[in-house]
Amino acid sequence: MKELVCLHAGTSGPSTWDRFVPTFEELGYRVHCPTLLGHGSAPRRRPYRLDDFRDQVLREFDGPITLVGNSLGAFVASAVAAAEPDRVERLVLEELPVPPRDPHDSGPTHLPMPAAALLLAGWLTRRRSDPVLLRDVIADLRRPNPSWWAGLRTVQAPTLLLAGGPRSHLDQTRFDLVAKTMPTATVATIEAGHRIHSTAPDRWLDVVRTFLAFKGA
Repeated sequence: MKELVCLHAGTSGPSTWDRFVPTFEELGYRVHCPTLLGHGSAPRRRPYRLDDFRDQVLREFDGPITLVGNSLGAFVASAVAAAEPDRVERLVLEELPVPPRDPHDSGPTHLPMPAAALLLAGWLTRRRSDPVLLRDVIADLRRPNPSWWAGLRTVQAPTLLLAGGPRSHLDQTRFDLVAKTMPTATVATIEAGHRIHSTAPDRWLDVVRTFLAFKGA
């Protein structure tokens, strides 16, 4: 069987993928839904850096893997592929937050959220995740990340970038920049906002099922 790793968004959790696991298993995948650092009962490691989440996945899973991720999970999936492209067979990046290429480039969102608002949002979701996690992650995503961009050029795995359309807070124009950088990436839009798999699960699954299907499953 092929290994499929589903990575949840920040302040979310692995149960967000529960409804899709039976379909993925029917396609011939062994499905893993890890809890990312700082969420649920997973270790807390302040400050939270994007590389820490990437390294967590690299430590927990050996051999070839297919990665599906939403938001923070999508970035972590892309970072795993950029770091070790030979290990990744396919990528589904749902509403990927795209960091700046250099100090003159724009960030992942249309408008920046003040640090106080991020701490408030973290406090409101404190039962699901460390209250400072959201602030740390977004601060890291706003920093120029040229090494990530360089790593994307080495990723040969077929990649599906899922965009949520105008209801999302992310800058949708940045997905095309990623697709132009990655040799085998395509963009598909499902106008359902930032968490497409939660707000439009049937449409999400139709697209993802087709992309993940492989002969011999």
